[in-house]
Amino acid sequence: MKHFPHATALGTAATLVFFAPCAAFASGIELRETDATSVASAYVGGVSRATDASTVLLNPAGMSLLEYSEIEGNAFYIGPSAQFSGQNYLAPNVRTTGTNGNKDVSPSATGSGYGVWKISDRWAVGYAATTPWGIRMNYPENWTGRYQSLVTSITGYELDLAVSWKVTSRLSIGVGPRFGFLQGRFTETANLGALNAYGPTNASLAGNGFGFGYSAGAIYRVDDDTQIGVTYRSRMSFPIATKLKFAPPLSLEAAQPQVNGLLAAESGHSKMQVTLPDSVSFGFTRKLSKRWTLMMQGEWTHWSLLQGLNAVSDHNGLDTSIPVGWHNSWFGGVSAAYRVLPNVTLHSGFSYDQSPSDAESRFSRAPDSSRYTIGFGAEYSPIRQLTMELSFAHLFFASAPINSSSSATAGQLVGEYSNHANVVGFGVRTHF
Repeated sequence: MKHFPHATALGTAATLVFFAPCAAFASGIELRETDATSVASAYVGGVSRATDASTVLLNPAGMSLLEYSEIEGNAFYIGPSAQFSGQNYLAPNVRTTGTNGNKDVSPSATGSGYGVWKISDRWAVGYAATTPWGIRMNYPENWTGRYQSLVTSITGYELDLAVSWKVTSRLSIGVGPRFGFLQGRFTETANLGALNAYGPTNASLAGNGFGFGYSAGAIYRVDDDTQIGVTYRSRMSFPIATKLKFAPPLSLEAAQPQVNGLLAAESGHSKMQVTLPDSVSFGFTRKLSKRWTLMMQGEWTHWSLLQGLNAVSDHNGLDTSIPVGWHNSWFGGVSAAYRVLPNVTLHSGFSYDQSPSDAESRFSRAPDSSRYTIGFGAEYSPIRQLTMELSFAHLFFASAPINSSSSATAGQLVGEYSNHANVVGFGVRTHF
């Protein structure tokens, strides 16, 4: 394995971006913003409720339980904050100059679309177009941890196709393929020692790739008021084609042309394999009365798949090997729906989402921690064929201590992140 001492910080930290936990959404890099009802319900109940077209994603078995064919669209605004407090140490008592940053994680907008077509009383097909993975970290250029990371941008797009069959009056099943596209871009400042006097040498790594998987689910109606659901979503493997690029300042290029040549030699194309985890969701929905409905849900995610990864240069450039060390995580919660009027329903929920990282596996690109979510919202049907919903959720994060280094030249980042997030969702659906 070939190493370039002054650039190792870039190679290791840059590759890690594809595995950086999201600072303000769900655990890992997962986004739970699937539909407006889920936001209002603190992301609880989708595996068993089967009340709208988003069931294509949440549990494909629910499509055959819908009364009509349906089209649904959702839009979300996610406003997170991840404030760092601490220092980066290049050696004992030697600190990197700079600020602690600001909110450091950028707000973003995302959306989803669903469609279900009822072929018969027992058969239905559907699609889901979503963004299930994402992160937007953005540190200032003079951040004390700039040798660890600056910009991190990851987006995952996914198209799910599914078919659902009502096997009996009580049991429905669903299954279908998933097609994913993952892209990322991230930057940092390379620590070149004395050469830093010429100005910052920034570097970037960008890449993308396609992945494939499947989902399967079942819903069983215990009685007219109770149904139980379970969904399995497979892991997805992405062969990622990446490009590493250094951008030294003009003053360094002029004074030390041989360094610029070394940086250019270590730049170029490489390959890596990214495997995103499989998960199992389970829960039940219970109608307590004509007005009240109660839902509970649990979920297990196989984040321990991400123990390490390698990026291999295709031209004898810089290779990197990175330990990740995530552990499996759990999600659980309870939600309720209250029908105020025949055309007005209120939703609310509470949930806990465990982070796959801890103090030992947390990075500056991964200021993630376990969080509690409270959500509420209202849906309104002005006419029988149309329903609109507005929802809000607030995420309370546990403290996120960090004591990590991406390489020997990046320093040791020691401190703590203070995180929180607000999510607003709006959805419209129509049936025919």
